[in-house]
Amino acid sequence: MNPTKKDNLAAIILSVLLAYLTYLTVINQLPYILSDYNGHTYVYLPLFNPETWIQGWKTVPYCIWHLSVLGLNHILHVPIEAAAAYVSCFFALFSFFVIYWMILKYTAAFGKETSSTKAAIVSFGFCLIQALFFYWLDGGDRFLGAYSMNPVHNPTQMTVRPFSLLCYCLVYDLWNKQKDDTYTGVFFNMKQGLKKPYIYLAVLLLLSTMAKPTFAEMFIPAVGIVMLVEWIGRILRKNGSASKYFKYCLHMLCCAIPSLAYILLQFLAYFFWGGSYGADGSFMITKWLEVWNMYSENVILSIGLGMAFPLFMIFINGQFFLKDSLGRLALTGYLVGFLEAALLGEGGIKLSHSDFLWPMMSGMLLVWTASTLRLFVLEKTQADTKIKHILIDTGWFLFFVHVLFGILYTVSLFTTG
Repeated sequence: MNPTKKDNLAAIILSVLLAYLTYLTVINQLPYILSDYNGHTYVYLPLFNPETWIQGWKTVPYCIWHLSVLGLNHILHVPIEAAAAYVSCFFALFSFFVIYWMILKYTAAFGKETSSTKAAIVSFGFCLIQALFFYWLDGGDRFLGAYSMNPVHNPTQMTVRPFSLLCYCLVYDLWNKQKDDTYTGVFFNMKQGLKKPYIYLAVLLLLSTMAKPTFAEMFIPAVGIVMLVEWIGRILRKNGSASKYFKYCLHMLCCAIPSLAYILLQFLAYFFWGGSYGADGSFMITKWLEVWNMYSENVILSIGLGMAFPLFMIFINGQFFLKDSLGRLALTGYLVGFLEAALLGEGGIKLSHSDFLWPMMSGMLLVWTASTLRLFVLEKTQADTKIKHILIDTGWFLFFVHVLFGILYTVSLFTTG
């Protein structure tokens, strides 16, 4: 069932509110010299001119946000500050409507489509969620330390989010189609076979890499690990399906080749061709959690504060994250991102920049998405006892506590840098 225009009214109203909050965030962050918006707008954008555009690309090879802002500024003559805010609003709304669409599609696939109003409210909250914060705990500050899937202060990480979600949906549908030729799709139409979805995945992965490579750096290894384990399992079962599945593995690898090539190009530009904006940037293997420990006295506590809701969902429905394709990919993605955060960094003065914690935050996005979608389904299909009803209500309570802290964090960005 597709929602009517009347059904979409709540989504439209909340999307306007989200755009307004995003606009205020950007405009209020721009004056602060150390803010990410200030750096990307006043330091990096000027490099993209006819004389220095090569150095600009080497400095920020993930430049979809930057080129979009410059397009508004040069073509439509929108002031650079307003252009930065408008582009950020666009990608915030892009993410909002993707997760809204995902909720409606996923719940409908289980024969229990949720109301569009509830989907809109949850999608709005989803775009604001932050880590829980208590000043008397040693888990870090409102962002640094606990971290979040919604780093609203960073334009490039917010730009990659909608592409990330669409890639996640495509892989889920592709895996199910590979297992069952009669599968028609949950998120995308899979009736015509695998060719077009493969092309869509390759394009979206490349766009995500051009927006910011941190998602692909987590997602591609995660997909590879899940498929490798599945392939080995088929070999051990000796049911004759391993050979055919290996071809699917190669097809998925082909989808990733453009993104892998661009990641390599970015890596060379950033670390070897002088793109690390004047610092002594170098790739390095760190001590275990060395970078994360700079911002948190207790990393385990920080994980709990940033992931209270998903951890609760894993606790009450761990089987979903181990056996269902959606949950397994999300959990694997988070673990891959966590390992990158724990072991990778940049040398010299840039070690504290925590650039390899971004893939972990992309992994958080997948776990949050899977947890939210699963809670909708559990609410519709398994709330048949008092205990289960209490557990589901507890899940929603934790979800919206995260939303509350997200609102508090967003408001704090209006007045702090």
